[in-house]
Amino acid sequence: RIAYVAVDGPATARSYRLVVTDADGANERVVFASPQPIMSPAWSPDGRSLAYVSFHSGLPGIYVQTLRTGEQVRVSARSGINGAPSYSPDGTQLAVALSRRDGNVDVYLLTLGTQELKRLTDDAAIDTEPAWAPDGRTIYFTSDRAGAPQVYRLGLAPGERPQRITFEGTYNARPRVSPDGRELAVVTLDGGAYRIAAVDAARGGLRVLTGGRLDESPSYSPNGADIIYATREGGRGVLAIVSSDGRVQQRLASSAGEVREPAWSPYNRELQY
Repeated sequence: RIAYVAVDGPATARSYRLVVTDADGANERVVFASPQPIMSPAWSPDGRSLAYVSFHSGLPGIYVQTLRTGEQVRVSARSGINGAPSYSPDGTQLAVALSRRDGNVDVYLLTLGTQELKRLTDDAAIDTEPAWAPDGRTIYFTSDRAGAPQVYRLGLAPGERPQRITFEGTYNARPRVSPDGRELAVVTLDGGAYRIAAVDAARGGLRVLTGGRLDESPSYSPNGADIIYATREGGRGVLAIVSSDGRVQQRLASSAGEVREPAWSPYNRELQY
């Protein structure tokens, strides 16, 4: 299944919906709606819950919602930014982007069962958009510590330091890790346009996969064969899929207005909601 955010209405009276559909875009189901922004949906490893950012309380907060029951739990509403949740492979933690007392945005680990918070990055730059590697021992994130957004890797063992892994181009952001951990999908600035690219996680080589002008928010399919992303078509946000080798591209049908921030669920044959 696919989760995404749909936005309707004029700028002065917008409505936001968190939508879940089948992988082909059929059987749309609204799981949460608000007149305030909804952002950054992320699936739990078992596919039963979604973490996301919502402003419906008046301030940004990170929420976890169980799809079967609709139960919504606020897990982070600290002062400042609460953003970009990403589930650990075992489902017990979220990597999140927070701005704490110093106002700077860094990556933290939030243990869901205890609310324990651990700071992972501590830099004057903006560190955000964390994404877990499948082994649970590494996190990738976006940072502008080199002067422009690039992707970094951080091992979670004691004493590890961030390592930059993207060097081609002036902008690489929003990393998402393939199911086998060998590649990352990123948003790259290519010839004046924002496009989806694949980055070799070990060697860092970059391949541009899409040809749009404003492609964003990549997310791998459970088998790693395809990447879903958001793009613009006819002046509106739509969803598209590109194969991981860039050879096949298609648009997804949607009855929603502006569509953004898709996230592909893990595969679970027995899952019902």
